[in-house]
This record gives sequence, C-alpha cells and structure tokens, in this order.
Amino acid sequence: MTIKQIADSLGVSTATVSNVIHGHLEKMSPETAQSIREQLEKYQYIPNMGARMLAKGDSQIVGVITNYPNREEKLALQDPFVSEMLGALENAIRSRGYFTMLYAAQNAAEIHRIAQTWNAMGLIIMGLQANQCRELMQVTGKPIVFVDCYFDRGETYNNIGLDDREGMYRLTRHLLSLGHRDILYIGDQPILWGLDACRQAGHIQALDEAGVGWSQERYFCIAKDRKRRPADFDRLIDRLRRGLDTAWMFISDYYAVEAMAYLHDQGLRVPADISVTGFDDNLLARMVRPRLTTVHQNVSKKADWAVRTLFGVVEGDLEAPFTLTLPTRVVRGQSVRPLKDSGESIQNG
Repeated sequence: MTIKQIADSLGVSTATVSNVIHGHLEKMSPETAQSIREQLEKYQYIPNMGARMLAKGDSQIVGVITNYPNREEKLALQDPFVSEMLGALENAIRSRGYFTMLYAAQNAAEIHRIAQTWNAMGLIIMGLQANQCRELMQVTGKPIVFVDCYFDRGETYNNIGLDDREGMYRLTRHLLSLGHRDILYIGDQPILWGLDACRQAGHIQALDEAGVGWSQERYFCIAKDRKRRPADFDRLIDRLRRGLDTAWMFISDYYAVEAMAYLHDQGLRVPADISVTGFDDNLLARMVRPRLTTVHQNVSKKADWAVRTLFGVVEGDLEAPFTLTLPTRVVRGQSVRPLKDSGESIQNG
C-alpha cells in the first residue's frame, strides 16, 4: 500500500503517516501514532528510499572501496581482517542512518571510475598506495577518508592508520627477549611498500638495537596465490630442518595460521619445532591453538574514526586534513617458545 492509501484508511493526512514513519511524533497523540504503526505493520509498508533521498537532497550512501592486496586472487573479502574491517565500517555508517555501498577494486582505474560515478555523499577508501591517493584526489570532488594508506613525509590527507612500525618493533623485541636470534621475516611482496615496509622497518630497528645483523636473506616472500603457497611452506620447512630459523614472523595472522595448519599436517609442532607470530589479532589468531602471538589492532575503533572523520568533513566540522595513527599492542599467546628466561611475565592478551 502507498502512504496515501494508509492515510485514507485511517482518516488522517499523508503528512501524519509520514511523520510516524520518520519518528516525528511531537504533534500527535500516542493513540494516533499507534494506529498508524499497526497499519504500516499490517500491510508491511516499505518506504521508497529513492524518494526519501531525493526529498532530503542527500543520497544517504557512503561508498566504501577496498583495495587491500588480494591473497587468493579475487577473494580478498574472505580475509578475516578485511571482512572484520568492512563489518565495523558498515555498523558505524548504519548507526548514523546511512547506507553502505561496497566495491572491491582490483586496480586504480576501477577506483577512479567508481569514485567519479557513484552518487555517494562521501567515500572511505582502504589500502591505496600514496600515488593512487594523489591521483584520486585530483579526479573527484567528493569528500574522501583514506584508511591504511601510507603517504610520503609532508603529505597530509584525511587518513586513519596504524602504528605498524611500532607494533612490529615491539613484537620483534619480545622474540629477542626470549632468546631468538635466527628470525625469518615473511611477507608477500618482492619489493616492500606501504604497510609492509613500515612493519619491516620496525623489525629491523629492533634487531639493530639488539646488535643482531639483518640481511635480505632474512626475508622470505610468500606467494599471494593460495595454490602456490604449499611449495613455499615446503621451502620454509626445509629451512627449519637445516636449522636456519628458530622463529617465523609473518606479515599477517592469515599467513601465520595457514602455516601453522600446514606444519601440523606435516607432523611438526608449534612452538616446539618453530615459533610463529602474526599481525592483526583477528578471529583466526584468537581461535587457533596454540593461541597465536601477534600484534593487536582495534579494528572497530579504526572504522569508527574513519566514519567520524568523513561526517566531520561533510558537515564542515573538519577543514584541515585529519590524520590519526592508532596504537598497537603485543598479544602474547603460546605460539612462541622461549629459548631463554626473559624475565617477562608471559600472559595471554
């Protein structure tokens, strides 16, 4: 039924029915409001969202574009961190009465096309390189907040990020305190940039401070293609059997937990045979046993700040570019074996 039909059936105006739909009940009796609600429920009335948006002059849509690196070809949204981030963003956007339009981009050209053609009040874009951010700002006039984008010194954009360097620095120090020196750092990029470069920089800083030399031989590039990763895991196991490593530091929990499962299938034990760490403290890290030692980031807070910043820009509360770097903390699970008494109290979470 239409609003007019419902109004006619009750002998009230269409404006009165519309006020109930939108929660404006100040000028009507509770009895009238209740009667209208009952009719709306009886006929399962669904508001015409297009009409509502046109009336308000606002699309009520926030565009969310993810460009996080795909670890399984086109299945990036299956990554627990990415899905947790998107869920937190959608919840924060919905809490403001807006709707989320999502696109998982494969390249910069797709992002440019979507940014220019979507009828969104603003965009939240995740995982771009610095040069892609610059290009995007030049081709669209929409308000944009970047998440997990890494800029050159002196560049300022609306960006909500993480202190990746400090997180990996502290995690490396934790391993060093337990006596580990033969640490292999494992990422998925032949040439590190952005997030991976920041994390590796923290790793190398901690090694340098401890007087432990680092060389390119201490970096292992794992394949993003899932079908190719078993061969990489076999090469890692070969290193283990040759006594080259006591600990593997993965760039993410996703890879760390996958490696732990592969090791288990080969009859190898974590941490008895090799210590393993990750980064993110996602659902996999919390569920796997032994519990993964990792670096925690608050995904909900990151999403909340991204949405808060976007609405601040749209509503004029934020004029200058706003940049926020959120803190991290080490989560000490049971996936790292102490090679010596560190004097630390090893506790979960």
